[in-house]
Amino acid sequence: MLETIKKSFCILKNNLIFIQPLLLGLLLIMTAFSFLVGRNFFSFSKIVLLLSMVLLFIAFSAGWFYINKQGVLNYNENDSKEEIALKAVQNFKKFFEGVGADFLKTAGSYIILFILYAATLYIVTKFCMSVFGEPKIIYDFPKILKASSQAEILNYVNSITIQDKITFMSWMVIFNIAASIVNFFIVLHFAVVSFENVNILKSFWLALKFFFKNLLGVVAILVVIFILYVFLNILSVLLGSNSLSFVILIILFTIYLNYYLLLVFCFYYDKTKNNSNNRTECIGEN
Repeated sequence: MLETIKKSFCILKNNLIFIQPLLLGLLLIMTAFSFLVGRNFFSFSKIVLLLSMVLLFIAFSAGWFYINKQGVLNYNENDSKEEIALKAVQNFKKFFEGVGADFLKTAGSYIILFILYAATLYIVTKFCMSVFGEPKIIYDFPKILKASSQAEILNYVNSITIQDKITFMSWMVIFNIAASIVNFFIVLHFAVVSFENVNILKSFWLALKFFFKNLLGVVAILVVIFILYVFLNILSVLLGSNSLSFVILIILFTIYLNYYLLLVFCFYYDKTKNNSNNRTECIGEN
């Protein structure tokens, strides 16, 4: 597992150019989303913009998954710096090839995974309702949003009973655990879709089998990702809220997402395709 963690870091280090389409896609979607908020959401122009955003998201995802797969397939710890730079450019140039090759598979995968998300949300909600009861706090959120000062918000928070706080936190813990597992499975599913020449339903089944067969590795990856996520949140607090901090955090967030993807891709590839146990070396270590 340590080799996979290190290998993923090396691939990302050698192919930092991979974050460009992800960063551009996020910025375009954020920009488009800013035009969707407000009144008349169901106007024709906004519906067209929303559909365009969905198609754009699928296209960027397909290309991004594809170039990261190429990064895993073409990785060699013995490459020189010149070979690494050449491979990074060659991998990146296959972005549009990936969009054309995997667009339909990616779109189909998102439909299935949307159903998975909805089913998980329903099951977790039913479970929390039966175990912890109804979180009354959520009905008072409009009061917080309408608060005109920080003092009003603090007064409301102080008025919440201990039992309501415990109930709400219990819901949040369960939802975060469920979301972490589902998010991992989604990335794992895209690894199967990328590396296996099978249909969407078969890839879902293969991902499910792999998930339970390698449960310890799954837990290890979730722990690593959680640690990185906590570090990113601490850093966001330390940097404060200003334009420069926002830009830095967006870049760090895209690097975090790209590492998450590569970590799962490498984990799947090393377990199913690659039988080599050679020690991973990053250029620049020696």
